[in-house]
Amino acid sequence: MILIEYIKGDLSPEEQQYVQKELNENEDLFQEYIKLKDIWDYAGLKIDALQYNKSEEWSHVEKATADKTKHFSIGLYIRVASVAASIILAFWLGNFWNKSLEDRQLVASHIFTAPEGQISELTLADGSVVILNAGSSLTIPSDFGSNNRNVDLIGEAHFDVAKNPELTFSVKSGEQYVKVLGTVFNIRAYPDEQKMITTLEEGLVRWEMEGQHIMLKPGMQVVYDVERNDVQQQAVDVDKVKQWSLGRYRYENASFEEIIAVIEKWHGVKVKWNPGDFKGQHFNGVLKRSATLNETFQLIEVMIPMDYSIRGQVVTIERMK
Repeated sequence: MILIEYIKGDLSPEEQQYVQKELNENEDLFQEYIKLKDIWDYAGLKIDALQYNKSEEWSHVEKATADKTKHFSIGLYIRVASVAASIILAFWLGNFWNKSLEDRQLVASHIFTAPEGQISELTLADGSVVILNAGSSLTIPSDFGSNNRNVDLIGEAHFDVAKNPELTFSVKSGEQYVKVLGTVFNIRAYPDEQKMITTLEEGLVRWEMEGQHIMLKPGMQVVYDVERNDVQQQAVDVDKVKQWSLGRYRYENASFEEIIAVIEKWHGVKVKWNPGDFKGQHFNGVLKRSATLNETFQLIEVMIPMDYSIRGQVVTIERMK
């Protein structure tokens, strides 16, 4: 199978150029390539291409992806376990401290951060589960779960909120608020990005900002343009939105700016490029956090002809003339 040989890097330069051209022009072939590449990366295949059972291996990938929804990788689980232990201790100490010093009305906050290039999972005192994307932070008051369920978000997070009809769960990000009683939703609100995006997966969400409010239903998204002070609602595929929490982004006609922003956060690098050289350029495909920086740009090269160089934590890209 020529795609397998292409993925393995066993083609001649002429053959590789031919396959790249076909991938650029044939959407079905490109989608097949994406699936095969995912399978290859997951299984670490070293077997002969003729013995390769794509259907069987793809079922393994789908099962692994489903498992990651709950557990992620073993390495991440270990990191999460240590974080969760510190959270439990922090909340226990916080509640004990507040009860013993109620007359002083002591209020403290805990800040949890997912470093660049990492995803972190937190289990809050009320049982809610929050997955923080790279470069994001969540601020939680020490009396969370008893007097309130208010948190502050910088960056992106996927929330699976435990139901509590008596206590609203509120997320503040920038000047916007998202309020729920128990539901599943995603918020992307990085300070360096022009748009703040709230997507509802399950339940009901109330979005608020400066006197405006919108009630969201599942499958709906609110997009607030910070620079234009404009609010839009739209229907979306929530499965695509939450893919980052599974370690991947799925894109259809994504702007190059979106792609660069993800790469910088997931790999902790700075990308130097001229937006004018890539004006109107869009990307279709899957970016995976498990891929190396070089593999990521090799994939982008399939769609967008360009030259790139990597020096330490700096990547320079230029449009191929």
